[in-house]
Amino acid sequence: MKPQTSTESLWALRLDLLSAKALVWIASMGRDADLTPEAHLYLFDLYCRLAELYRTRGRTAKAMRLQAKAAAHHRAGGGGDGPPYAAAMAMPRPRRFILTDAVSKHRPEGPDDAA
Repeated sequence: MKPQTSTESLWALRLDLLSAKALVWIASMGRDADLTPEAHLYLFDLYCRLAELYRTRGRTAKAMRLQAKAAAHHRAGGGGDGPPYAAAMAMPRPRRFILTDAVSKHRPEGPDDAA
């Protein structure tokens, strides 16, 4: 669970959760579809952050209900083994961009025998 930052607002988290639920509803309209593990983990993160925000505001009953929903999404997402590790983490940092002027300034005298 992420530590709460001072910039998180209740309305922003609610809007994120509402838009995620709306997108899931639209994507699964007319077909029998399940959420991917990544979608479950995203909803887990949202519910955890929302529960923590309610807990800090003294609404423990609501926070416990949201935490139970978060736990259900965590189990469905198969979470618990840490974040997905990217292959780029092990790669060296790219060198600084170098601008090269590769055009010759010297023009030979005589015909062009390139062909």
